[in-house]
Amino acid sequence: MQFLLLLPLIFAACAPLRPLGPVSETQPVPTPVATEPVHEPVPEPQARDLDPGQIINVGVGFEKDSAAIECPEQKWQFKARENLGRIEVETKGECKYGEKTYRGGWAVLSTDSGLAIINAVPIEDYLKGLVPHEIGKLKPEEIEALKAQAVAARTYAYRHIGSRKSQGFDIYADVRDQVYNGKEGEDSLANIAIMATAGLVLKYEGNTIEAYYHSTCGGKTESAEIWGQEGKPYLQPVSDSAEGRVFCELSRYMKWEEKYSRAELVEMFQKNAADARADKIFPFSKIQQISITERFPGGRVKKLAVSTDKGSFEVFGDRTRRLFTREGKFLPGLFFDISQSGDTFTITGSGYGHGIGMCQMGTRARAREGQTFEEILKVYYTGVSIEK
Repeated sequence: MQFLLLLPLIFAACAPLRPLGPVSETQPVPTPVATEPVHEPVPEPQARDLDPGQIINVGVGFEKDSAAIECPEQKWQFKARENLGRIEVETKGECKYGEKTYRGGWAVLSTDSGLAIINAVPIEDYLKGLVPHEIGKLKPEEIEALKAQAVAARTYAYRHIGSRKSQGFDIYADVRDQVYNGKEGEDSLANIAIMATAGLVLKYEGNTIEAYYHSTCGGKTESAEIWGQEGKPYLQPVSDSAEGRVFCELSRYMKWEEKYSRAELVEMFQKNAADARADKIFPFSKIQQISITERFPGGRVKKLAVSTDKGSFEVFGDRTRRLFTREGKFLPGLFFDISQSGDTFTITGSGYGHGIGMCQMGTRARAREGQTFEEILKVYYTGVSIEK
């Protein structure tokens, strides 16, 4: 093992990105967490050939004071605010950080703020530690869904290489990007799907796309406008139903309901208004009316207006989910209606996640019905090609 101390890099906290939400209806899934600010788009990349051996730098951990990486050669200890800069760690074996084992090499970025722990791993190995955690451990009849997930995740990874140079890595290992757990929870069927699609990515007019995906669309996907971005031709609202049946109908999030008392909403809204980026923030003691004033093309809530005894305010797009944050959890999605009976407000909705791109529960159903991964991907991403 060797260390190489490089020039210090700027280590600044980056706004976490879009959530993926729970993605497996038959396997344990991560609890949705309240870390969903507006996604910052990545600049359109230039068309280029993809390197099948491409290394991706994954930010797997952040420590304020110290960290340890246990490799076959020895256990390495790092302390924050010492030897400021980037330390490259080369090893010939698999190493353990925290409770997880990882392939690949390592780097530790030491700054006055703490330590960023970075796993440098070939993209195909990265996918082995990702796919089962994003779509679940599936059955053989759903292997085409695993292939579709592998291609979407690979595309997302390639698109984000170099997107966080200021932080010293390319991508987060959690719901801010894609859930990656190293060798933990790898799945043999998922590995077969990854190998079967090795190197394949989604492109539109020669460029790698932003391959967003989510758990459950509720019958129709949405455009990227939900995050305040310009619309993309390959991320358009599409129907996810056929012959009167919604493909993701077996999801436990196909239909959901949340109830709130008037008093509860007063407290919640005053607490959450800033995080939801309300257009006005002021104290109030009573909510008079909540109304949906505009919807996105796919049917999700675009603008929500709240009338109070002291005035009115509005929230926009995916931030609306934050306004209703309760016990650390957002609303499941924006595909909803709201009603009032006395002092009780009821939200009835469908779907989980932002609704953009591939619907994972729909993908699983399509695979069970015999659709290929190419057919599935071309449903959710309009006008794309699948190529190396």
